[in-house]
Amino acid sequence: MGSGRDDHQVELGPLCATLLDALPLGLYVVNRKLTVVAWNRMREAGPHGLPASRALGKPLSRVLPAAGYRLARRAIDGVFRSGTAVEESLTTAGGLYHVRRIPIVDSTGVSYVLSCFENVTERQELELRLVASDRWAFLGQVVAGVAHEISNPLAGIAGCAEALAILAMEGGPSARTTESRRFRDLIRSEVGRCEGLVRFLLESARPEEGSSSDVRLAVASSLRLLERHPSFARVRVRAKLPESLPLARIPPEALKQAIVAVLARGGTAMPAGGSLGVSLRREGTHLFLDFTDTGVPVSREAALRLFDPWDGSPGAGLGLAVARSLLRRHGGDLEVHPRRRGARLRVTLKALGRRS
Repeated sequence: MGSGRDDHQVELGPLCATLLDALPLGLYVVNRKLTVVAWNRMREAGPHGLPASRALGKPLSRVLPAAGYRLARRAIDGVFRSGTAVEESLTTAGGLYHVRRIPIVDSTGVSYVLSCFENVTERQELELRLVASDRWAFLGQVVAGVAHEISNPLAGIAGCAEALAILAMEGGPSARTTESRRFRDLIRSEVGRCEGLVRFLLESARPEEGSSSDVRLAVASSLRLLERHPSFARVRVRAKLPESLPLARIPPEALKQAIVAVLARGGTAMPAGGSLGVSLRREGTHLFLDFTDTGVPVSREAALRLFDPWDGSPGAGLGLAVARSLLRRHGGDLEVHPRRRGARLRVTLKALGRRS
């Protein structure tokens, strides 16, 4: 008796089995009875890997560990019922896997479900490094805005201090008293401006806990962070954010970082000035947050390059690549829609059932 594959009658046929073996993904196929009818070579070495001879023709319940079988059956039954593919992430001893359950349809409906497993551990580590790098880039943007904002009150304080020094050496007592009070009040006012800005930055830098976010608050906070940035000096922001929408299923820090990246791109895309529209709406189980700028038209080819971390076009690169990665990790997405004038970037988020 042979060792493996050829000793079993695989329902999908030998050619299909050969093709599945050639794919760089671990996968298996089950029929309506949840019997394993295909088990490729990569799946033999995957999490809970088994030789094909111990999997083909066996009920899935005897092939997978009990906990893994319960999760797999729930997903596979859903695909048989709905006829639509589903995706999920699984953490195992072998790392993080992106799992797709795909229906195989014939004239009678869904006859098989293909489950494929992609090890994305290295990709996740790369994304985390990109996130860390992007935070440094974001810090540079914030520092530029802070420097621009604080330079004005500091100049005023320096001028008042110089005037006070001159008054101390010249003029009569009454003139010195009146002028000194005026300059003192100016100094207090400018110091208060600096203190308010620093306090806001400290509050914004404080990590927010939770797995859901108020999108309106995240947009407002991000706009305040960037409103004094030089790239927004000639940009008018028009926001339309309804108050009655539900929370989004994403941690606040991840959402804020994604929004800041999209806003920063909008500012740099309009160096001569323009308008940036921000709108929010709900459709079914998702929230759609649109950022529409009036900058230079973006071709479809350029739109694809916007997510290239190493592209040199205005507003492209690491920020948008990381933003899309963060959003997709939480069931959302980031898309670019070219327009005759400028572009629209759409942030898609999963909505919670009800607003808390």
